[in-house]
Amino acid sequence: MERARQERNHREMARLLLDGADTAMADADDDESLERAQWLLTRTQRSLDACGPHPDCLQLLCELMERQWQLAQHWQQLGHPGQRHAAREQVRDLAFEVARRGERTEDLGLRVSVILRAAEALEALGDQSDAHALRARAFHRLGAASLRETSSRLPEAASSPCRAATSYQ
Repeated sequence: MERARQERNHREMARLLLDGADTAMADADDDESLERAQWLLTRTQRSLDACGPHPDCLQLLCELMERQWQLAQHWQQLGHPGQRHAAREQVRDLAFEVARRGERTEDLGLRVSVILRAAEALEALGDQSDAHALRARAFHRLGAASLRETSSRLPEAASSPCRAATSYQ
């Protein structure tokens, strides 16, 4: 971890912090373990905020969102509704951040997959309308890309109704 910090390798720091949070949640039989996991997840988010638009960072942000959901489940199991609520709100915030950052990526497959992961998280929270809206956005992106690809393969005359009409005169 220290080497990643010295090298300012935010992706590696985020990976290591997520691993630490996994370990803390694996021992989630007390409040102290979950508080440690929460601290590690907060640090992970800071590293990812500094990471930039790299595709790996976007995937790690999705993993952070999913770990935050696991933390909420652990808080529920230990009977801490306040902490559970806070963790669920963090999941919600992360889902919208994932979708926002996903829209900025050039890779259509990555864009769609992270938006769908965000939709799944929102659905798990019971937010059906926002989950539906994100899914619709993802499928719209796929449809628009497919339409562009199809139109780029058409012959020039067929792609332009005016040219097709003038070529028959």
